Amino acid sequence: MVRRSEQVDATRARILRAARDVVVANGYHSAALERVAHGAGVTRITVYRQFGSKRGLLEALTDDLAASSDVVAHVEAARAIPDAIGALTALVHSLAQLWATDPALLRRLVGLAAVDPDAAAIISGREHWRHEQVQAFTERLVEAHRIRSPFDRVTATASIEAVTAFSTCDALAEQAGLPHDRLGELLLALLRSVVEFRSS
Repeated sequence: MVRRSEQVDATRARILRAARDVVVANGYHSAALERVAHGAGVTRITVYRQFGSKRGLLEALTDDLAASSDVVAHVEAARAIPDAIGALTALVHSLAQLWATDPALLRRLVGLAAVDPDAAAIISGREHWRHEQVQAFTERLVEAHRIRSPFDRVTATASIEAVTAFSTCDALAEQAGLPHDRLGELLLALLRSVVEFRSS
């Protein structure tokens, strides 16, 4: 016999799959919630009960992306690497893996953030988390004297953030004809003007 909690989880997963398909195909507008409900085989009320609002649904989509890529665990593992260069290398690969999870959805969400306040707030929150990670890893590089002149703590952080941003990785993937999760070495090569990877 299927438990109620399992039914709820299955319904939630169906709604998220439907929401992903709607956002990728059409963006997210006034009629989107009806399309999500129809695609998931549930009522609009069920979608509201599960997620509370359009913003709640979009937040759940981004959380699902992060969970699918296991990015938090990968970044924590990178943070545990004693060597600052090894830690940065692992961080860059972790972010490339995150962007590889669902580039089509990420593209839509980033575009949506430019015109929708709810999406903008969600993307901004996730980018703030990425900024904090890059800042912490850059601080280790500074302490290890691995930042090249003329960069300093602030400009190195900004450069690493820019190189590892989704928009940068998405453009590189398209131009280089590479899947997003194989961009790590290329991103690290771009960072060689900022970071000293070899001991002098």
